[in-house]
Amino acid sequence: MEVLKNYLETMFAKMPETEDVKRAKQELWSMMEDKYNELIAAGKQENEAIGTVISEFGNLDELSESLGLKKNESEPQPVEFNPNRMHVEAPANYAGKRLVSVDEALAYVSDVTTSRFLLGLGVMFCIFAPAGPILGSGLGDVFFLKLLSGLFEGIGVALLFVLAGVGVGFIVLSSARTREWKFIKKKSCCIDYDTRDMVKNEKELNGVKKSLMLSLGVVLCCISCVPVVFFGILFDGNFFSEALGPSMIFLLTGIGVFFILFSSAKDDAYKKLLSLG
Repeated sequence: MEVLKNYLETMFAKMPETEDVKRAKQELWSMMEDKYNELIAAGKQENEAIGTVISEFGNLDELSESLGLKKNESEPQPVEFNPNRMHVEAPANYAGKRLVSVDEALAYVSDVTTSRFLLGLGVMFCIFAPAGPILGSGLGDVFFLKLLSGLFEGIGVALLFVLAGVGVGFIVLSSARTREWKFIKKKSCCIDYDTRDMVKNEKELNGVKKSLMLSLGVVLCCISCVPVVFFGILFDGNFFSEALGPSMIFLLTGIGVFFILFSSAKDDAYKKLLSLG
């Protein structure tokens, strides 16, 4: 819903702040909100619902008469969206370029975000992997578990390969998620004025989340050695200082790297779209 609000603000950004404009803006928002809720209730995905709403209500020229507005004819005319197709026709000044529509832009950001999330998980599990043998060996050295030391060491080694395998699987899956968007990098593409403004607004709103996740990731990486020092002071020569503490280096670092990688996911997608011009 936040995307629709930002898009509505962009549509009316160049309109004068008159009572008629405010009334029309509120009326249009009510129609967009009702249509969005109707599509969601019908089982549509959020991105698909947003794209459909923008397709139906995203052209002030077509709606101006019913809303009682007269739009300045000198303003750039928005692209006319067709809800039945993803690739829309470009205006004359975009000749020769592949126009990325609003619904495509939303889907691209969503897929890039999911891809980076999977990549972050994959790297995190790969970093977790060495903690398995460390914990297994440490448990085998505990006095009442020494009889099962071989079993715990075997479980630790198995955990190493399992975590590494899961991590690699997520990494491979992440690259497949964005395969359909290769044309954005390989072809000459562009976005229209409304899509550009929407992406810019979304990028600004995402700035705080990006900073928080990046800061959290850096902090976790920096404090990853603290448990080793802490357990080394309190517990000398036992499971906590020789197994749990060292293994937490990998656990905290893995989580920290995940946040660092994921923090810039949306921002990178927004930058790529804005670079299309």
